[in-house]
Amino acid sequence: MKSITKIAPLAIVLSLLTAGVSAQTSDDLAAQARQLESQVAEIAEGTYDQASIELLRSLATTYARLQQVEEAYVAYTDALQAIRIAEGLASESQLQLLDEFNVLLFEQQDWETLDAHFHLSTDIAARLYGPADPRYQDAARTLASWKIRAFQTGLYEGRGDRSIQQAAEIYRGFAEHLDADAPDYEQKLATYLSARGLAYFYSASHVASLPLEEFRAAPQYNNVQSCIPTILSIDGSAQPSAAACQVNQSSDPEYFASQQREKSQAVRGHLGNMRQSFQEAIEAVDANPNASLRDRAIAILNYGDANMLAEDYQRARSQYARAYELLSFNEESIKLRDELMDQPTKAFQGVIGELRFDNRLQGNVALGTISFDVSDRGEIQNIDIQGSEEALSQENIGAIAMMLGQAAYRPRIVDGRPVASRITLSAADL
Repeated sequence: MKSITKIAPLAIVLSLLTAGVSAQTSDDLAAQARQLESQVAEIAEGTYDQASIELLRSLATTYARLQQVEEAYVAYTDALQAIRIAEGLASESQLQLLDEFNVLLFEQQDWETLDAHFHLSTDIAARLYGPADPRYQDAARTLASWKIRAFQTGLYEGRGDRSIQQAAEIYRGFAEHLDADAPDYEQKLATYLSARGLAYFYSASHVASLPLEEFRAAPQYNNVQSCIPTILSIDGSAQPSAAACQVNQSSDPEYFASQQREKSQAVRGHLGNMRQSFQEAIEAVDANPNASLRDRAIAILNYGDANMLAEDYQRARSQYARAYELLSFNEESIKLRDELMDQPTKAFQGVIGELRFDNRLQGNVALGTISFDVSDRGEIQNIDIQGSEEALSQENIGAIAMMLGQAAYRPRIVDGRPVASRITLSAADL
């Protein structure tokens, strides 16, 4: 099974808060910070009102703009604590402050804390609004998109109940809470099912990459356990105690073989769920009376792309042939077919929601012109970058490599079959 190449992030995203700040502006900010520090110091101990919260928030923002990172962390944390005491554990103002804090966390590449904040925001939104509310869905979609994007790029991989598998569960919940009578029901259902399918692929890739020791220790899998009986009654009868259970660490080769089989079964289960999700997305599009020919073709191509990622090339080719045939019955459909299939194309566009940070990332990188081959199996090869000296810098090349690492490309489709071909793009279009 093919997983998206993971490339360690370079220092290409580290100017979100300080770009364009002049020396005079920095002096003004430093003076503002000193004034705010003085005001915060005057807050009576144990006072958690709106005025004190706003002071701490302003101080945190000022520290962040000055790149006084440690001080900003403390001020943001203090402000969050003040909000929780004053307004309870779930409040809209806490959601807003978490969003501000997250910009600094992203800049500092503090992925673990950022992941925790996305989880916290989703939990707060669920408590405030409920699963059917668009505000909850926005927070949950951000979390799911982050899970997938973080895994794609190698930024961060959660473990246990915070693994990428949670993204699949989020999209499953979205699909279950859709209003079947809404006019856009089938359209939204197809989008959520496709996103769930993509999340299941990465779940399979995540499990496949786990060392057997970590897989055995993961709580979400059905591990073989041995339990030491403990005496629970005066008559001497023994009952197994959960506290006395541990994963069997026997050196018996058959035990380890059974664990490997269980791991393989988990991977197959995720891949099966992936295929089912994309198939159901096709069915949802077919059931939509307003679906266009493009919508139907893209749903089929997405299923083909998913199988290509999973190295199930026979299934992938059958779906590519199916989409090619669908778009081969008149001049208009052939024109659409050429648009979608006559050159390598980035797969899964629009399937998952974009992160707020994506546009900022793209604005800081991607210079020059890039050419590369896409094999008949979707493999990116023979990369060539042309452009100015700045475009050929290590930072820009690393940024392009990172963007290629998080993308999958569908091969060119000729007569219903994938073929190797070369594509040339502006790096900004990656």
